[in-house]
Amino acid sequence: MEEKLLWLGFYLKERNIFKTIKYFEEGIDIREIISFKKYSESEIINLAKKEIEKAEKEKVKIYFIKDKEFPEKLKAISYAPLFLYVKGELLRDKNLIAIIGSRKPTSYGKEVAYKFSKKLAENGVGIVSGLARGIDSISHKGALDGNGYTIGVLGCGINIVYPAENRELFERIIKNGGAIISEFPFNTKPRKENFPMRNRIISGLCEGIIVIEAGRKSGTLITAKWALNQGREVFAIPGSIFSSQSEGTHYLIKEGANIITSPEEILAYFGWREEKILSKEKIEVELTEEEREIFSLLSSYPQHVEEIFAKVNKPPFEVLSILTELELKGLVENLPGKYVKLKANL
Repeated sequence: MEEKLLWLGFYLKERNIFKTIKYFEEGIDIREIISFKKYSESEIINLAKKEIEKAEKEKVKIYFIKDKEFPEKLKAISYAPLFLYVKGELLRDKNLIAIIGSRKPTSYGKEVAYKFSKKLAENGVGIVSGLARGIDSISHKGALDGNGYTIGVLGCGINIVYPAENRELFERIIKNGGAIISEFPFNTKPRKENFPMRNRIISGLCEGIIVIEAGRKSGTLITAKWALNQGREVFAIPGSIFSSQSEGTHYLIKEGANIITSPEEILAYFGWREEKILSKEKIEVELTEEEREIFSLLSSYPQHVEEIFAKVNKPPFEVLSILTELELKGLVENLPGKYVKLKANL
């Protein structure tokens, strides 16, 4: 724990993420660095403790790269983030794919992003993107409408909603059992240079990335480069040869990216079994008003019953009784450790 505090405090003091990561990767003892910099060790620890206190108030978890909760796949990349600020549920054993592209997509790009993300989510694949305008936001929405899991990776502090119009989307991701993550400390503004840095996390979390509409000088190509360097698969969806929004996508195809035209190709490529999640809108079972209230809080990913208790104005025994009724109707699955989730059609 003390090592985590020292690295976090130094991380906050220096405000130089890549330099701090380099020190860590070179195996330099953090106390030696602090001593060399003539910093007070107690000052460094106090900085870390204040950040952790803020995280607790904001319901944010701060994971150190050595913590068991830190994603294994992300640990293995070059310049792996030392810290992840996480709001929501970061599932470590989930099949993940990134969907990225233009911030100003055409109507074609919007349709493709939505249909791909929704279909993949319906089949149990988690969607990762950057919560930016355009393809990113549409991909998160598609995943949510597919009743699936999605992770938004920020280029700013986790307590900053950027862009501001995505506040509702942020809240919906958390409510649906997804996660918002960032390597940047609280209150870090969304500076231009932050976004290329966060792109390595988007690709690093995933088995591969899908590029939908990218200009020739798009930041999306930076993510594709990170993905290739990390040994991830790069998929590109062809667009119109007359559209400048597809120049970057077609460049990737020329450079050897996998061409795909359907979500099923992704499932087949990775051998991911189709697992269609129940759509809340299509449930034919008649529910009581009380059952609908509880059912609306559930997703296809596990939640502890205590989380559900906190969201409703009902005594715990009544909530448990309703969950039992939903289980008898084949809609809910009880898991070990008092976790519950929507049942899937297998």
